[in-house]
Amino acid sequence: MSTPAIPFKYMPSPLFTDPYADEWTAPFWEAAMREQLTAPKCTNCGKFRLPPSRWCAQCHAQDLEYVDLPGTGTLYSFIIVRHPLTPDQQDYVPYIPAVVDADGAPGCRFVSNMVDVEPEDVNVGMPVKVVWNRVSDTLTLPFWTTA
Repeated sequence: MSTPAIPFKYMPSPLFTDPYADEWTAPFWEAAMREQLTAPKCTNCGKFRLPPSRWCAQCHAQDLEYVDLPGTGTLYSFIIVRHPLTPDQQDYVPYIPAVVDADGAPGCRFVSNMVDVEPEDVNVGMPVKVVWNRVSDTLTLPFWTTA
């Protein structure tokens, strides 16, 4: 079996199944298919709720709306993974899991991966932008790269 092409440099190993989307997360995945970054916001108090949840942690309301974001942010935290978890993941190291403060959504942090940037060039506080990886006909994932 041949190894599939890696669309981004320093991309983590691929998912084997699409994530389960429920009524609370489906709008995020639908927007991702359109390559639009979005985040859930409580319509009662205005707090962003990521990951999406049934209840707002601040005011305990259930109502939320998904707000389109500009797709930019600031790198909050990261780690460089240099050792594969299994031998078949050797082609995917190193990769860079990251936490990004999203512009336009105060307090909202996305957990994803930095791609197409050398690990030694990654720094906390650096400006980043979203890039999209179409995994399948039903799944597109947001990754981050330098802005």
